[in-house]
Amino acid sequence: IAAAGAHHHEEPVDYLYKTVARTVSSADYIFKQSRMRPSAGSYPNTELGKSLQTIASLIFSDINTSVYYVSLGSFDTHVGQEGQQQRLFKEMNDAVGAFVKDLKAANRFNDVLFFTFSEFGRRVAQNASGGTDHGTANNMFFLSGGLKEKGLLNALPNLADLDDGDLKFKVDFKNVYSTILTNWLGADDKTILGNNYEKLKFI
Repeated sequence: IAAAGAHHHEEPVDYLYKTVARTVSSADYIFKQSRMRPSAGSYPNTELGKSLQTIASLIFSDINTSVYYVSLGSFDTHVGQEGQQQRLFKEMNDAVGAFVKDLKAANRFNDVLFFTFSEFGRRVAQNASGGTDHGTANNMFFLSGGLKEKGLLNALPNLADLDDGDLKFKVDFKNVYSTILTNWLGADDKTILGNNYEKLKFI
């Protein structure tokens, strides 16, 4: 919000210019850092593969960043789910497999926690278009050399006990985020999440 008496047509432009300048400067810094110790791993020629190779290079360069984020989509499979999921999971499997192999070769697998999440789940029953509609509960996958627990971390859902056609979740995602914030990132989870949540034991 511009200060009273200021030229309203000038201040937003000035702010945007400074923001763009900082963004370009940050992008240039990150690019240069990623070239300091570039990944020599073999990655698939996909957007996810390229992104994970860039992240591996940044990790190897010890850039001062704790969290990296990439996305893969679309899993919003209302139509023709089987073929689309096969393609997406193959892309994920190939890219993540190359990323893990790269981290292990550099002895950095114990330093990295890789996990997946989705903004929503899917319904259990297939719809008339060979897909599934928006649901509630979903899976999260964790990969790291530093995991204290491996395999399934909760009981399998009961397909005979649904909530209006949706799976009933076994673990609250806030417990997962609280665990990662506290045990992995060393952050104050209460300040970030607004409450204390029971920690899980996988890290």
